Amino acid sequence: MMHVLRSSPPRFAALVALAAGVLALTVGGTGEACPPNPHQSVSTFVAGDPPTSGKSAVAMFGGTVARNMVNLTDKNIPGKFEAEDKEVLLWKADLGSKAYGGPTVAGGRIYVGTNNQRPRNDRDVHRAKDGAIEPVDKGVLMCFDEKTGKFLWQAVHDKLESGRVNDWPEEGVCATPTVEGDRVYYVSNRCTVMCLDANGFADGNQGFQGEKYKEKTDADIVWQYDMMKELNVFPHNMSAGCPLIIGDILFVHTANGVDDGHLNLPSPNAPSFIALDKKTGKLLWKNSLPGKNIMHGQWSNPAFAEIDGVKQVIFPGGDGWIYSFVPETGELIWKFDGNPKDSVYELGGTGTRSDYIGTPVIYDNKIYIGLGQDPEHSTGISHLFCIAPKKDKKGDISGVLEMRTKGADGKDVISEKPNPNSCVVWHFGGEETRKFAPRDFKFGRTMSTACIVDDILYMSELAGQIHCMNAKTGEHYWKYDTKASIWGSAYYVDEKVYLATDAGDLFVFKHEKKPAKIDELEGITATELKEARKQIKARQAQVSDKYLLAKIELDAPIRSTPIVSSGVLYVMTEKTLYAYKAKK
Repeated sequence: MMHVLRSSPPRFAALVALAAGVLALTVGGTGEACPPNPHQSVSTFVAGDPPTSGKSAVAMFGGTVARNMVNLTDKNIPGKFEAEDKEVLLWKADLGSKAYGGPTVAGGRIYVGTNNQRPRNDRDVHRAKDGAIEPVDKGVLMCFDEKTGKFLWQAVHDKLESGRVNDWPEEGVCATPTVEGDRVYYVSNRCTVMCLDANGFADGNQGFQGEKYKEKTDADIVWQYDMMKELNVFPHNMSAGCPLIIGDILFVHTANGVDDGHLNLPSPNAPSFIALDKKTGKLLWKNSLPGKNIMHGQWSNPAFAEIDGVKQVIFPGGDGWIYSFVPETGELIWKFDGNPKDSVYELGGTGTRSDYIGTPVIYDNKIYIGLGQDPEHSTGISHLFCIAPKKDKKGDISGVLEMRTKGADGKDVISEKPNPNSCVVWHFGGEETRKFAPRDFKFGRTMSTACIVDDILYMSELAGQIHCMNAKTGEHYWKYDTKASIWGSAYYVDEKVYLATDAGDLFVFKHEKKPAKIDELEGITATELKEARKQIKARQAQVSDKYLLAKIELDAPIRSTPIVSSGVLYVMTEKTLYAYKAKK
């Protein structure tokens, strides 16, 4: 079962106006455009970057539509401190018992997704059979004041009646919200795309008038779009879409997946990728790829780029393929398979085929993404790719094509051949065959999103490793083992890289434009395992001594990405949001 998704930083120029007259368009046999709103002028669907507040607002997951986890603006960010150090602790705020979504900072407010295990409203409790007062399980989006941490309002969502198969207990709202002006967008635990008024009810009741809760600390709903009701979507265990907004179009994954038996796909024809009118919530187009090929669930997020002159929205799919679409219509541009052709998906994570939890990052006209699985499947062999789509290459741009021949037993034998249409720049991962290697693969499953700065890529794995690599060539410089699971992503700011783990530790690394190459296996002279381990540990110590600046212990597991906005470092554990300022 899938326990999260976010987890976590960084606009692009104009989109062409939505094509007029598109009434019904079939996309690769699985997609469909919807009739435009007759009251919506086509010319309003134009490019524009999401407005932000302050010099370095983080108004969406990844900070910008490129989803790159970097902040090139802020300086003097604390790198060595204690969690409760009053010299740097600006404020802290209580959350529920689990928090994965956010934080998002915009317009003087901070938004996080959590649960209701530490209720803010007395109405959201009940009396248990033994007489004890207990919180009612709900999904919650909380809003705080950016400067003081004061609680402002919250959106409270009931759990789905279908139970854990669609809405796992106590996971809460897992999506990181996107903020544009005075509108807050996210996907609730009920698989509903939400548009809220950032001011709450302070400026009256905007839009939708049928809110269940209307106290002054409740959320003002502008519109909502129920993907289960309207599209027959079947989310597996949870919904976790972090919306992407380009002009007037909002893009989001639907979370369509398998049932609790993990073998049956209840809604193979339901869309996985959709586009809505951000002002009204009206469906503009939908696409049902990957259809019946969904392996488990879908908890990644879309990104946007103009690459080689082609504007495109990029969706990772639950079949291990990435799909690129024309933003205005949903027409398929290209697709990419991140798995070897002979890979196999197996229940419980024992197989070799994976899908995507992390989000694609666009940097220097290239796309970077790693494959992973539900964290309950643990680690396993995986792959990290850099691809560079070209305007003259459509369709399948994977590195290889599948070949099938009949074996002596009459069964299909799967092999590969080079794809002349390939757009792969480099690939890292696969089997590790070098002697004395601590594990049999180079790169493990990841839930993380890439962090790229100065042509240096930082990418972490679920199993706790962080890799430092050359973003242009894929050359591997060094790796460090945090010895704890990583659900979030590395984040760069102020010549430092921050990375959090589910052991509650915040690691801070030194960034270098020209990193040293420290390979733990290169040049091993030992002939026996015991001596080899000593040499490997010595190289690991080299990495630690040269690059690790600090390890900060916090109060609970951290399953999100630390961010910085307007000079303040925000770290969200499962139960507390911390705000740290620079030391005087």
